[in-house]
Amino acid sequence: MLEISAEIPFLKTSKLILLVWDETLPSLESWKGEEGITIFFQTRRTRELEFRFGPPPWGIRFQNNHFEYPFLSIHNISANKYLAKELTQASEGKNLFVIYPKNVEVEVRSVFARLEYLFDDRISPDRITHRFGLTGKTSSIPEAVVKTKEIETKSLSYPPLELIGESGKTKLRQMELVTVPLEKETTVPNKSTDSPKIQTIESLGNDTDGMGKEEDPNHPYDMIESSFATSDGIMHTNGHQVNGKQSLPEGGETTKEKISDNSRSEKDKIDEAKVPDTIDSTVNTKFSLQLKMMGVISLLFILSVATIIIIASFYFKQSIELQLRDNNLRIAEIIGSKVKSDILGVVEKGRQIAITLTTQGLPEDDRKLLLKTFFKNDKEFIYLGIFEKRGDTLVKKREVFNEEELKKSSVTEDDFHAVVERNRDALAEAFNGQTVLLNSSPGFVEPSFAIAIPTAENGELDNALVIIVKLEKIIGAFSKKGIETTFMVNGSGTVLAHPKEDLVLAATDLTGMPIVKTMLTSAPSTGQMSYLDEELGGNYLGSFQKIGFADAGVITIVSEEKAFAAVYKSQRTNLYIAGIGLCSALIFVFFFSKTITKPVLQLLSATLEIAKGNFKIGIKPTTQDEVGLLTKYFIDMGQGLEEREKVKNILGSMIDPVVVQEAMVDLAALKRGSETHITAFFSDVASFSTISEQLKSADLASLLNEYLSAMTIILKQHEGVLDKYIGDAIVGIFNAPVPVIDHELKAARASVDMVKKLKELREYWTKNNLYSKEAQAMDARIGLNSGPAKVGFMGTDALASYTMMGDTVNLAARLEAAGKDYGVNILITDPIRDKIKDEMLTRFVDLVRVKGKNEPVRIHELIGYRTELESNLLEAASLYELGFEEYLKQNWKKAIQYFQDSEKVKGTKDKSGRMLIERCEEYNLNSPGKDWDGVFTRTHK
Repeated sequence: MLEISAEIPFLKTSKLILLVWDETLPSLESWKGEEGITIFFQTRRTRELEFRFGPPPWGIRFQNNHFEYPFLSIHNISANKYLAKELTQASEGKNLFVIYPKNVEVEVRSVFARLEYLFDDRISPDRITHRFGLTGKTSSIPEAVVKTKEIETKSLSYPPLELIGESGKTKLRQMELVTVPLEKETTVPNKSTDSPKIQTIESLGNDTDGMGKEEDPNHPYDMIESSFATSDGIMHTNGHQVNGKQSLPEGGETTKEKISDNSRSEKDKIDEAKVPDTIDSTVNTKFSLQLKMMGVISLLFILSVATIIIIASFYFKQSIELQLRDNNLRIAEIIGSKVKSDILGVVEKGRQIAITLTTQGLPEDDRKLLLKTFFKNDKEFIYLGIFEKRGDTLVKKREVFNEEELKKSSVTEDDFHAVVERNRDALAEAFNGQTVLLNSSPGFVEPSFAIAIPTAENGELDNALVIIVKLEKIIGAFSKKGIETTFMVNGSGTVLAHPKEDLVLAATDLTGMPIVKTMLTSAPSTGQMSYLDEELGGNYLGSFQKIGFADAGVITIVSEEKAFAAVYKSQRTNLYIAGIGLCSALIFVFFFSKTITKPVLQLLSATLEIAKGNFKIGIKPTTQDEVGLLTKYFIDMGQGLEEREKVKNILGSMIDPVVVQEAMVDLAALKRGSETHITAFFSDVASFSTISEQLKSADLASLLNEYLSAMTIILKQHEGVLDKYIGDAIVGIFNAPVPVIDHELKAARASVDMVKKLKELREYWTKNNLYSKEAQAMDARIGLNSGPAKVGFMGTDALASYTMMGDTVNLAARLEAAGKDYGVNILITDPIRDKIKDEMLTRFVDLVRVKGKNEPVRIHELIGYRTELESNLLEAASLYELGFEEYLKQNWKKAIQYFQDSEKVKGTKDKSGRMLIERCEEYNLNSPGKDWDGVFTRTHK
């Protein structure tokens, strides 16, 4: 089936129509191509991709016009220009139908897009690629090379574009000599030399505009899609493929191609070996080697620096925390000690004043002078009172004020009385022998604190001494001088001194602070803790020191945020330094990694070139390290592969590709040989000597190539292996060197198809009056036999060929020769007949003893497929076999009658029947005797 594409405007006045061929013979034979000119597009790859306009594949008859042009490299710009010019003239106003297998569609579109550009380079490559459906494809443009060119004039000849039709071959133009400027190039490659150099020869033709014009190494011609990758990895050397197997040769090289055409090699006409999958040069990796190196080094750098920063910060923070704890505790101890000393001093002075007040016999003037002197020396001391307790009421016995300080403030004597009354319950604890320390600031303009201590009068603790002192006495120790905050609370948690005066004036209860609560409940006089303060917000480090007076204590706290600010700043600084170091390292690694990745990328590019079959990789070691050594060995490997590929190609043109493939896998096994059950195939052309004497050498070669190509295609279609050509004879093997299922049946099918194909060739030759009359009537004989045989490479150690040997092979050769005597095309033996009888019609021909064998052999004629034969052939075969039964019974007259009836029903001359009739007549005259076994002994091969 042919899938027809939309029309594409081509070469000014023509239209291009692409037909995708499903690679089946019926669909190709159904194409007539009557409305234009057909092109059978075919490709092959040598050192680079080449294409041609070939003859119809498989030797089909194609009566209408089609172009033929030999293989041409896609990079030969001058030759492509010539072809574009010839196509323009030959196809003006016509439709061009291009037939090709589906998996070379990219090649087809690319080639004709290039031809379009070469015809009219005023059209942008983008427009052309869009027109030919190549938008989005990757262009494999070789890297630029710097060239110093010297122009010299040489003459190049191009083969003609040939138009083949009913009238035969027409050369649209004789072999054309074109004078072109050739460039002597001194090529200085860029650092990367992976890509092959582009040939830059420009054809001038009849265009004087191009005279002397140099070809750009990155010609826009190459901007058009040039990836030429096949989808299934099979290279269609002859433009077709059979049943998913390797590409087969074309059917028949008729006079459409001259044997003397140097542009065609013999390999184009014979089977090609399997080609490795084509590798797209635009291979993408998820992460490049350079990126991986940068990533790994960056990761290691980040991990190492981060580890160092974390460890350093941890120990730095731990050190800072230890210092803060020690500093907090030391501050609390120092301030606590000082406050305790100040308070005890106040108490001691209070006791002295109390003594002055209560001393009997002291003149009043002296008492006042002493008190005035005391208050003058200690201005913070503002009140002292001696109280006794009567029930729940404190009764003042004596009191004294610092009148100078009262004058300076708005505090009155009643304010002091109010303080005493307000705190009488707390002050009353002094009557129980306890000292009392409390905040007396509420009601005063200035912060102050009150002290109550028990005193004895008349030998009993029946009095209490109440002292009120300005906070200035001790507040200096609590001023905020750094990040620490130090304050003092009494035994009930009420603040006595604090840097924030408003807290003191309000006599704020601080028992909600964890550090205060810990101090009040803790037995030790000192302590430390870290805690979360919800009211202040944040984590704090706290230390306390009890002063040993009225359960009061000094507390120092510091915010961790402020305390560790230096740590956090150090971390940030380290991170900035790490970032700068990382960027510097990345820049260094970026340039350093190029010294590693560039040679590796060159090796990758060279690997892709080798995978595509281009062994001229053109790279050199650029370093003296392991990569340089690897590059050297890689170059040696490429040269070795090139030699191997050459040998393989040579072998592929002389030995069946299946054998070559197996030899590449295990040559030693093929050399050892083995005994295998095979089907041996022999065919030969009848009267070929007469034909060869009548034809010229070129015509004889053309006839033989056409016949052998068509037959070999069919042999390969049915999984046969070509053993050898012996002149016009073909020797084939089925089921070796690779196993073939139902090899007997496949050999029989191949034989029948060959007979049918030869009939088609005879009709074609006759219709086109090709070759001689004897050649137009050429017939072939085939012998098939199945059984054990020795197969393998046989010959000398230096020169051997894969072949088969044994009785099975000899008998097949004898059967091919016997076909001449019996007048049949195909003779087979019982093992073949038993495997094919359900599908094929056979006729038991004779019981013979061939030359070289003592055992008799039953031989059968293979007539054809049962589904394709007419009923008269079935009846004729049956009558013949009945006649042979009578022949074995020595009923000569009955046998003769059956043989005669068989020939009449068949409708054509039956040489085997007439031969048996002659025997019957002979035996009727000279009886062979009762011991006759019916076996006819052949005396010649």
